[in-house]
Amino acid sequence: MENKATASRAPRTALMKELDALSQKRIVYIHAPAGYGKSFSVRMWLERISYPHAWVSVNEFIGRKPVEFCERLVLTLLMLQPKNTALKEIATHESFAISPFKFLRRALNAFSTFNLFELGGQKNVIVIDDIHLLTNAAMLNRLSELIYELPEKVTLFILSRTKPSQSFSEFIVKDQATVLDVDMLKFSESEIKSFFASRSRKLTSQQVQEILAMTGGWAIGLNALLLSSNGNLKYNIHNLQSKYLNTFIKKHIWEKWDDNRRNFLLRVSVADELTPAFCNAMSGRKDSAEILDGLVRENAFISVSGNVYRFHHLFQDFLEHILVNENKELRKKLFREAGDWFYGAADYYKAVEYYIECGDKKGIMKGLKLMYNYNSPYASIEDTADIIRRSVDDSLLEEYPFLLETVIWADFVEGCGTEFERRLNNYYKVFPKNILQNPLSILLLIMLRVLDYRNSWADITKTLNNFPFKSLAGAPTPSVSQNLPFFHRSYRDFSEYMIETDKHKKQFVNAVTALFGQEGVVMIDCIYAGFHYEKGDFDKAHQYAITANANVTDEFAPEIKFCAQMILAAVLDAQNDRDGAQRILEIAERMIERNKAFYLYMNLQSYQFRLQFQDGNEESAQDWLKNYASDPYAVPVFYKLHQHFTTVRAYIVMQDYNTAILFAKKLLVLCEQYHRPLDCIEANILLAISYWKKGRNEAFVPLEQAIISAQKYGYTQVFANEGAELSTMLHKLQKRIAQKDYTGELLTAQLKIIYIMVLERAKFSRGLTRGKVKENIKFTERQKEVMKYLCEGLTHKAIGEKMGLKPSAVKSHMILIYKKLDVSNGVDAIIKIRALDVLESG
Repeated sequence: MENKATASRAPRTALMKELDALSQKRIVYIHAPAGYGKSFSVRMWLERISYPHAWVSVNEFIGRKPVEFCERLVLTLLMLQPKNTALKEIATHESFAISPFKFLRRALNAFSTFNLFELGGQKNVIVIDDIHLLTNAAMLNRLSELIYELPEKVTLFILSRTKPSQSFSEFIVKDQATVLDVDMLKFSESEIKSFFASRSRKLTSQQVQEILAMTGGWAIGLNALLLSSNGNLKYNIHNLQSKYLNTFIKKHIWEKWDDNRRNFLLRVSVADELTPAFCNAMSGRKDSAEILDGLVRENAFISVSGNVYRFHHLFQDFLEHILVNENKELRKKLFREAGDWFYGAADYYKAVEYYIECGDKKGIMKGLKLMYNYNSPYASIEDTADIIRRSVDDSLLEEYPFLLETVIWADFVEGCGTEFERRLNNYYKVFPKNILQNPLSILLLIMLRVLDYRNSWADITKTLNNFPFKSLAGAPTPSVSQNLPFFHRSYRDFSEYMIETDKHKKQFVNAVTALFGQEGVVMIDCIYAGFHYEKGDFDKAHQYAITANANVTDEFAPEIKFCAQMILAAVLDAQNDRDGAQRILEIAERMIERNKAFYLYMNLQSYQFRLQFQDGNEESAQDWLKNYASDPYAVPVFYKLHQHFTTVRAYIVMQDYNTAILFAKKLLVLCEQYHRPLDCIEANILLAISYWKKGRNEAFVPLEQAIISAQKYGYTQVFANEGAELSTMLHKLQKRIAQKDYTGELLTAQLKIIYIMVLERAKFSRGLTRGKVKENIKFTERQKEVMKYLCEGLTHKAIGEKMGLKPSAVKSHMILIYKKLDVSNGVDAIIKIRALDVLESG
């Protein structure tokens, strides 16, 4: 029956307003798991309104007996109309139990008549709580008919742990009913803060976010957290789970389920994501899909997306608590069985995770042996390297020496060049023994020989010619790009390959296509597209990129598709077709979603942010540095190289040149050790920009080094990508090498090509700093006057006449003005003076 809520509560302003608006409907159906505050929230709302209201709670006994349920409803109606004599007679009639539905219908009619004539159609609210316990089929079938008997001025709140049944569909279609779920009931950050503040607990914004993350805004979770704090301001997640929530779930939910359901849930609880196939294997059943769907309908702490089911993390913690504290041997057995299932499904990464959990060394070994298969949506570079570090120790290496392959790979992708070289030398010595333990070591040796940047392309092709590729056909496809977005700058910088002899190139192409089939053909096309792009030959680059994408099929590994899409997007952007590039990036994003290849997403993000940085977008730079950037003071990892360069750019956009220089120097050291010419050029270019913006002439040292390196290969685009940032420096360099006393290695022709491409790109890209002047720059009054006349269109001679200066004096002023504005000619100076309001602000 009606029950008053406690007086102390947190304000739920948004929810209360929502209920205010929805109370005009005939039915408000609220469904959520136990503990989400369905009843509490409605009681809170009822205390705010002036409408008469009554409450009926269904329990398991009432839910099975139509007579009991009908009697409760009639008594509820009588509470709202205690002076309704006709209703009172029906409620106390001695034959009520014989025909409860008939008497309930009469009671509804008497209630409606009294409400209309005696009360003038006054608004009433009736709440039926825990209707999911109404299991009598006859009662459920008639419920919708009975609702129609209620006056239109009555709003019926129905609270349940399950979604509305089919009988409510007609009300929903006619817009007479609305349905609320967990999303509306869960506490927001501001409500969590208010809730704790009302209990004299002040929380920081970070604490609020942590609490929301751990409880999901679950009302009972917030209460549990409050109680587990034992009066202290600090909250204790361990106490939350072990001392309060587990007790609540066990008493009110777990113990009310039968043994079959409890056993099923325990056996499948070792997985974060459940599929019917996995659950059938773990439980020995064939009807897991039906069981899972039933749990979803009951809101039993489980949700579904597509064909994947997930426990609410607090309920999964409860199941883990049972296994750890009540049946450790079962837990160990279940993890081993789960590992075997994932191994059989060729998801070796997940298999190894489970084998680690149960301490199965043999399982770890066999999973790692095949873990270079990247079909798993979980097999990101980061996660794979992490699991290798967690699973492989000296004892395992001693027992299974071939696992050294995996450790070497982890050293490489994490940027541990010295360890990579040391272990690789040892590996070459023990390889003959390893092949006996793992025949696939032949494939790994090929990959490691290519990864070994100390080997020339002549050495690599010589090695490739000694392997029987036909016998390796069909071997699992390893990550051939280390998830980097461009093949020509992926697990190896292919610059040296591009200047090799046709014989060596042919040998490499034959090896790649023999080993990887059609995927290998696409890789080669992407590499050639990349190098024509770097040389500024966009027509050929576009041709190769289109061919690569045309040859991609759905069966290809996601990273192959990704690299093909990314080089096409880059070529289109270089051709100033930004709309076309954006369409390709959207296709790439959909591919990642469709293939669940989320480990590729960060490099897609990295490239998209770079496009925004082309015009110095500070908001985007702040976003990247806040949410995605790595610590510039930490050792940079290799597989995040593209992201690291984006981070350096973000610091330049934000004019934090010192941090940009620090991180760019770290990247330069890594790239020099890994023999990566293109990355070294890019690092030197970013160093040059940063130094130049600080007003330091040493900017020309890294820029000159970058150009000298690029000359060897004919690279231009890596400079053009920076747009207007390099134009002034390149102009000055041209003047420098034109002097008779210049003895450096810069080539006039190549520098001119780069300069022209940079100027062309500058028409579409304002650069990382959008031409901002150096910090604390000041102009003399004379210089401001010169700039004023310059902007009025006067020639140097006319400016001299106006100011009474000799031509040489005007020229001296102009040189200093150009330097401060970071421009190389009068037109650019005028544009920048006007854009930056130099005369107004000066």
